[in-house]
Amino acid sequence: MTFEMWSPFHYLFIISPFLLVIGFAFLFKRCDEKTLRMTGIYLSLIGIALLIGRNIEIYFKTEQLNPEMIPLQICHLANFFLFFAFLLKNNVLFSTAFCFNLPAAFLSIVFADSLTNYSTILNWQGMAYIWGHALIVGVVLWAYFNGMIHLDFKILRRTVWVVTGMFFISIVVNNLFMKWMPGFTSNYFYTTIPQSGTPLELLYNMGEKTTILGLQFNPIYILLLLCVGLSVVFLFYGLYLFLNKVRKVKSSVYRLKAS
Repeated sequence: MTFEMWSPFHYLFIISPFLLVIGFAFLFKRCDEKTLRMTGIYLSLIGIALLIGRNIEIYFKTEQLNPEMIPLQICHLANFFLFFAFLLKNNVLFSTAFCFNLPAAFLSIVFADSLTNYSTILNWQGMAYIWGHALIVGVVLWAYFNGMIHLDFKILRRTVWVVTGMFFISIVVNNLFMKWMPGFTSNYFYTTIPQSGTPLELLYNMGEKTTILGLQFNPIYILLLLCVGLSVVFLFYGLYLFLNKVRKVKSSVYRLKAS
């Protein structure tokens, strides 16, 4: 079974995270906070298990270690961010998952061009891509609607530092991995090259690759990419505030009707 962009299956893939949210809401509607948090931990572990299975399959295909097997991509890290966010009740990790990983994962669902390169999606790589991204978006939204995500400007500021730090660290990591693993392209956070078929290609073409202190990168592209990433963070913080305001208005209406 192969994947085709904008096919009925692709549209089902796009709405799958929201179907998961509805399913989770129905299954766990009577659970207390502790049970919900443990459920979040287990769901995150499922995402990590899918990732491990994917990496084992890649290793047996290539018979060598390569950057694809090291879980440092935005959506790969999301599984670990969610796991430790639920485990530690960490607001910064929840904020990073909601404001950064969620939109990145959803964009990977909408622009799922890389799936068209698979000879079949009925393997660990294909299933990990499909279920992994759907779980990230679904679990983050489910956590929000269950009141487990709490953001304010102080938390947002720390989130910005986390995201900015990961962007610049990825440049160094990408260069080191391509030096240590010749023949492979390391592209964590897409700071080496943009994902094919996405608007990021326009940003990349605005600059040129250069070498500074032994590191190869496109500085204009990196800065524009960082601006896009931070804009998404602030946009989803605004979405969080808007949704909270809507929920408070609805709660007030329900209380008035009840009285």
